[in-house]
Amino acid sequence: MADNSQGFDTDAILSKLRVSRLQAIEIAVVAIVAVVAVLIRMLPLQYGAYLTAFDPLFQYRATEYVVENGYAAWWTWHDTLSWYPMGRDIPSTAYPGIPFTAAFLYGIAKIFISNLTVLDVALYYPIFMAVLTIIAIYFLGKEVGGSPAGIFAALFMAISPAYIRRSSFGFFDTENIGVFAIVLTSLFFLRANDDKNKIEKKVVYAVLSGLSLGLIYASWGAAKYMSGLLMLYMLLIVASEKYSSKYLISYSFTIGLGFLVVSLTPRLGPNTLMGMDSLASFGLVVLLLGYEFVKDRIDIGVVSVGAAGLVVLAVLLVYILPAVGITLPIGNKFLQVLNPFTSGSSFLYDSVAENHVTAWTSLFNDYGLVLALGVFGSYYAVKELDEKNLYALAFFTTGLYFAGVMSRLTQILAAPACLMGAYGIVMAVKPFLQPKASESSSRKSRRKNEVSGVSKRLVLFFMAFMLLALIPNVNNAIKAADSPTQLASSSISVKIDGEYPQDWPQALEWMKENVGDDEVVCSWWDYGYWIEAMAGKTTMADGATQTTRQISTIGKIMMSEPEESLELLERYDADYILVFFTHEPDNVQKGWPFGDNVKWEWMVRIGGLDPNDYVNYTAGIYKDGFINSTLVSLMYEMPEQGYEQVFASENSFVLIYKLEYPETG
Repeated sequence: MADNSQGFDTDAILSKLRVSRLQAIEIAVVAIVAVVAVLIRMLPLQYGAYLTAFDPLFQYRATEYVVENGYAAWWTWHDTLSWYPMGRDIPSTAYPGIPFTAAFLYGIAKIFISNLTVLDVALYYPIFMAVLTIIAIYFLGKEVGGSPAGIFAALFMAISPAYIRRSSFGFFDTENIGVFAIVLTSLFFLRANDDKNKIEKKVVYAVLSGLSLGLIYASWGAAKYMSGLLMLYMLLIVASEKYSSKYLISYSFTIGLGFLVVSLTPRLGPNTLMGMDSLASFGLVVLLLGYEFVKDRIDIGVVSVGAAGLVVLAVLLVYILPAVGITLPIGNKFLQVLNPFTSGSSFLYDSVAENHVTAWTSLFNDYGLVLALGVFGSYYAVKELDEKNLYALAFFTTGLYFAGVMSRLTQILAAPACLMGAYGIVMAVKPFLQPKASESSSRKSRRKNEVSGVSKRLVLFFMAFMLLALIPNVNNAIKAADSPTQLASSSISVKIDGEYPQDWPQALEWMKENVGDDEVVCSWWDYGYWIEAMAGKTTMADGATQTTRQISTIGKIMMSEPEESLELLERYDADYILVFFTHEPDNVQKGWPFGDNVKWEWMVRIGGLDPNDYVNYTAGIYKDGFINSTLVSLMYEMPEQGYEQVFASENSFVLIYKLEYPETG
């Protein structure tokens, strides 16, 4: 007999912890999906334990700084290793989300793994966050379309090529938290408005929703998408006449706590709350509060039309005002995301491939069948429109729009596409899973069990076809992961004698051992993070691109004649200059499209120089401006006086020159 003397029933507690056979199978399936996700994302490790791309190197260095100096040191960190000579104020230019959470995980894991390094955490952190995201989207899918939708959403997320690229081994960057927190905010917000939950639970979920929103803002530059999505959803709720007081409570908690975190984040701070997007979020709370006082005296239809009008007005303002020359006070980058036809971007902005409009072929390659299923799911979401379906629909359509206007934002589509795709496939087979009508049932009820006039055999065939159609997705997922990180391949996707070149790791190791701690390396800004994090040396510019003028100066240095360049370099007390020249190992005249030899035109434009002085576009020939430039003389290892070659990598892809300035009398 259970002992209830302590005020609790042990048997009752144990009974609640027991799971049914169906629940056990469900947990096992999700666990298998997570294992598959991990195995796919581990594939880059076979090419070496390196971080990939450029920004992850800064995140690694920032995490190392937090581990060594403590969390409080972040607020006073002025980095002298970057952007010489002025340095960089880290708290006002970087998000703390990734470094803080990674440092916390390092502290926990270090208790159990004594030889663990910060680099180890940075390498595996993306995979860890991917697993958490897959679990979170399982629960979100379950919230929208039941357990089958949750399982399919987790599966689609696990094999999404677009998401794999940003969550595989070594990709230690802001999207790791951003995508996870978007899913988490969505899940908690929907639960905060679920009538099946008691008011106490609703408040708890609203608080968690707000903290999740704050986590996005503290970690990712695309956080405005989430607050904008919530605002749009609230207007759609009102427009569809589904509004009730619970939404005011959940939305107020979410926005209030989210923007509290914003005010405490150094890069954003209280001034961010005065931005147009933040004021719009607060303004909506005020409007909803006002509506609470007058809802008994005003027709809901009038309010519905007003909410729909606000959505249409916002869209018109974003597209029409810039067209007539009126600038919206929301920042040029944010405006270009909302309206890709907006002009006014800089050459530096345009030089980043991720800022370009996404090719639709790229979207289909990344999402394939999932995208088609998402469209199918959208149809059913409209057909059976309830509050959760309305959110999923807004989530998917906005994600699709933003992924289409900028390559960098394709990650925003990952979660909603997988969610809506899962809902679509479940709705396609739902009639097949319904019990067959009995003989005594009316003709009308039997007809309801048909699949819109299609036989169930055809539905079964359709389901099998859909699963087979996922094979290209799985293949693309493996291809996306089965490639070396950029450092592991020296940013060159070509094997030489069966191996990826190691020129960049060699160059970074040489700089680490031979360049003095007080010496400055000049290179194109792309490689700044690599040199700072892996070689520990001072650079003039990096991926933070915080000072366009300095990057412009580097462009002039590279594309001016050597004597003029040397004068500019002396102003910055630079000690070395580095160039990255990719070509066939046995023939430097046949260039490969990976290094400075294809970036030179951006150097010219960003440097404020005239491209026509460097190339005759009509005839397709280089002019003296290009031939006599510092970049060309250094790439082809023909340095003039003042440039002494001190390092050439194995394939002469990375070349480093010591600078020697003329003595002044």
